[in-house]
Amino acid sequence: MSIGLVLLPGPDTMLVAGHAARRGFKAGMAAIGGIQLGGLFYMLLCGFGFLSVLNAVPGLFLGVKIAGALYLAWMGFGLLRGAIKPTPASETPKVRIGGSPFAQGLVSTVLNPKVAIFFLAALPQFVGTGPDAPWQGMLLIAIVYGLGFLWCALLALLATKAGRKVGQSSAMRWFEGAMGVGFFGLAGRLALARNI
Repeated sequence: MSIGLVLLPGPDTMLVAGHAARRGFKAGMAAIGGIQLGGLFYMLLCGFGFLSVLNAVPGLFLGVKIAGALYLAWMGFGLLRGAIKPTPASETPKVRIGGSPFAQGLVSTVLNPKVAIFFLAALPQFVGTGPDAPWQGMLLIAIVYGLGFLWCALLALLATKAGRKVGQSSAMRWFEGAMGVGFFGLAGRLALARNI
C-alpha cells in the first residue's frame, strides 16, 4: 500500500521533478524537505487525534480543500505564463512561482486534505484501537513519507540530468507548460474531492 501511494503521481512528484529540471538537484531536494515537513505535520495531527477532525467538520475540510486547489491552480498559472512568455537568454530565469521550492512543498502538502482522508481511510485497517494506536498511525505515516523521500530523491536526480540536457530550450518551455496543465488538473481533482 505504501509503495503504491508513493509512486502515484501527484503534486509531490510534479513539484520535485519541476524544480529539479528547472533549477537543479538542490532545488528538488528543497521541495522534498518541504514535503517531508508537511508529512511531519500529518504525523502530529494523527498523534494528537486531530486528523479525524478534518473529516468530522465539513466546513474545515471544504476550506482546506479550496485553499489547496487555489494554490495548485496558482502554481499552474505561473508555469503556463512562464512557458508562454519565456525569459530572454541573457536574463536569469525567474521561477519563484508561489515561493521557494521548500515553501511550495510544505504548503502543497499541508493544504491537500486528500492526504489526510487517505490516512483516515487506510490507517484503521492496520492500526488497532488501543492506547498505542496513535503511535502506530504515526509510524505508518512516517514509513510512507520515508519511502516518498527515497522515490522523490531519485526523481530529483533523474529530472536534474534531464534538465541539464534540455537547458532553456523550447523543450523546457513545453515541459513547463505540461507541468502547468498538470497542476490545473490536480487542482480540479482536489476541488472535486469528497471527505469520507
